[in-house]
Amino acid sequence: MCEGNFDSRRLGNQLFNLAAMLYVARLTGRQVAMLRRHPHGWLDRWFEVPVTRVDNVSAELCPCVNVGESGSLAYHAPIQRLHERTDIVGKSLLICGWFQSWKYTVGIESELRHHLRLLPNVSADIHDYLERIRPPAWRGQSFSRIGIHVRAGDIVRCGKRDFGYTVPQRLYFEQAMSRFLDSHVGPVQFIVTTDSVEWVKNAINFKSIADQLNRTSTKNKVDVDAVYSEGHDAGFDLALLSVCDGVIMSTGTYGWWGAWLASKTTIYYSNWPRKGSSLYSQFNEDDFFPPNWIPIGGPAFSCNHGIGLVTSSMRPREFMGCFITLVVIIYRTVGLRVLI
Repeated sequence: MCEGNFDSRRLGNQLFNLAAMLYVARLTGRQVAMLRRHPHGWLDRWFEVPVTRVDNVSAELCPCVNVGESGSLAYHAPIQRLHERTDIVGKSLLICGWFQSWKYTVGIESELRHHLRLLPNVSADIHDYLERIRPPAWRGQSFSRIGIHVRAGDIVRCGKRDFGYTVPQRLYFEQAMSRFLDSHVGPVQFIVTTDSVEWVKNAINFKSIADQLNRTSTKNKVDVDAVYSEGHDAGFDLALLSVCDGVIMSTGTYGWWGAWLASKTTIYYSNWPRKGSSLYSQFNEDDFFPPNWIPIGGPAFSCNHGIGLVTSSMRPREFMGCFITLVVIIYRTVGLRVLI
């Protein structure tokens, strides 16, 4: 079992791990499986994830071989030769690491999207919510919905900034929202998801940006609305982003997956990680961000900015993924096995 994967990774990193499982399965001719019951929650709370389940990894799947990576936020190129290794013959594989790169989705995109179909109840809840937030004046007319994800929470603290985390200021979101207005015809509703709603309302204030855009847009007719997704868990907000007509992400893996699942125009904050930081030293931009996503820069908040406004970082999104245990196992005949 891979001790390093028994940590606090949350939903975004669970998704990167699932992608790595499917990717390694394709490389080695195996299939994916996971523990039947996970003590801290798993993707199948919101997604179908149709894979084989096991009750005991050691008893059912081992002996095992660890498959790791050279670092996070980059693609581990030697993994492409994994199928050539003789030491994995007749053994299961434990995938140990983060595997945070779009390149782990290459060749498995259709299969990955198949595994990440929304559960019927989640899809119904999303549909109902979108109907509730539709502006009354827009009934009966078509319009675009653009998802926005802002990660704040603990990363506005100085220790996190020193390590390399950044939170873009309002200017970045103004520019990104304006860009979507220039490319969309008709009304646009921006749906804001975040781990720190009250902080975002005060520090960025998307409703005032929407009002500003309504006043200053150069289009003949612009109708812009902004709404905050409040009181929902991590999976709901991710599902919400996935059905939008475009995504503006701030930083992190959660917004990354919201954008990937939506598979529409994506704008990302290009001043993350902070240059010269420890986090930046692990980062390969070409590996982390898909080449068709659009970078926009801009200043970041200083550390501890409005720290008193930050709500508990242990709201549902933060809490559900704490102490996630993930182990990926590839079995010789049954296939790639995932234990979490």
